[in-house]
Amino acid sequence: MENDPHLIEEKAHHYLLEEKFTDAFKLFRQAAGLYQAQAKHKQAALCFASAASAWSKKCEEKIFYQAALLYQAAAKEAEKSQDLEYASILYKYAAINYEKDGEFMEFSNCFYYSKDCQRRFLNQFFLNPKKIKHITRTEEERQKVIKKIFSWFMLNLSCLLWGYGERPLRTLFFGIFIIIFASFFYMGAGLLNNGVIFKPNFFEAFYFSVITFTTVGYGDISPFGLARLLAMLEAFSGVFIMPLFIVGLSRKYLRF
Repeated sequence: MENDPHLIEEKAHHYLLEEKFTDAFKLFRQAAGLYQAQAKHKQAALCFASAASAWSKKCEEKIFYQAALLYQAAAKEAEKSQDLEYASILYKYAAINYEKDGEFMEFSNCFYYSKDCQRRFLNQFFLNPKKIKHITRTEEERQKVIKKIFSWFMLNLSCLLWGYGERPLRTLFFGIFIIIFASFFYMGAGLLNNGVIFKPNFFEAFYFSVITFTTVGYGDISPFGLARLLAMLEAFSGVFIMPLFIVGLSRKYLRF
């Protein structure tokens, strides 16, 4: 029995039914380690998750760190088995337990991975649905396709703009990219200075792009033609991106 994870798992379930949570926790963790060594990631994920649940019941939700570690280990195994939806749920449970224990850096990482697994799952759902694998569910998907499309779009946008609120530097780099891209466009399209069309050098175009992005608008240089359309889009982007960076930075670092 010592080397048979299936028998160990069965005995752990018996202990769980008898409410012997300490024994169940130890056996589930032992079985998970054996499954992990055998590269049986589905079974390892389920046993790690069961160990986390048994630990929570044993401690009556007073000690959260161990449960968080086990949920995180389960999530990693679920990722290896390609069940990204289940991994997302497990990372979420890990994040909740880390937050309760005051481990905010680990909470931030698990929250990010939870959202990213959900995004990757939706990418698979639309682009390669045959690759989707479920550890715990075999019934038909209950969510409507329109809701999935909206979630897919918002998660990909959130990942790009600010890493689901946990990677604020992405927002900063995205804003810098917009400013530099617009600068090269203005260099080619031309600008107006006191009603006279001129071809700006990079510094002049960069200056106008920064002023437009930050919506300061001194008025010494103005766009014309197609440059007006880009200037409107750039200003509109700046209105959202700068507050998003401040919110993301505050959200991440004020926890400490």
